Parts: sequence; structure tokens; C-alpha cells
Amino acid sequence: MSSTLSFCLIAAAVLAVAVFAVSYKSGHFIKSILLSGVSGIGALFAVNILTPITGVGIAVSYISLALSGIFGIPGVIALLFMH
Repeated sequence: MSSTLSFCLIAAAVLAVAVFAVSYKSGHFIKSILLSGVSGIGALFAVNILTPITGVGIAVSYISLALSGIFGIPGVIALLFMH
């Protein structure tokens, strides 16, 4: 495994723990996680629906679904920057 991929995986794991910690402290853990996941996956599909207009699309895979599901809309924005 390359060092860049290792760094990205470690950074994603740290950020995922931070998202879960903030959601837990909000007092509405399940509601917060579900809302973040649904909005992220919705944003991922919205980007793909608008691909003919914008020319920018994100391939739907397990990794992109996981990132958008865990991190929500900021995860989709990160995927767009990585594209």
C-alpha cells in the first residue's frame, strides 16, 4: 500500500471518529448520523444526475458511497475536489 493511500485512510478514519464524536455530543446521535448519511448520499446522486449539464460526475462505488454516507455533503465536496 502506498504512503499516500495510507495517509488518506488514516485521515478518513480520524475524521470519521470526529464526526461520530460531534454527533454523540449533540444528544441526537442516531438522528444526526442518519441525516448526515441521507444528505450525503442524496448529494452524491444529485451530482450524478446533473452530470450532463455540468460535465462533472462521481463514479458510484462502495468507497464513494461510504465517504458520502459518513461525512455527508462535505464528503461529496471532497470527492469532487479529488476528481
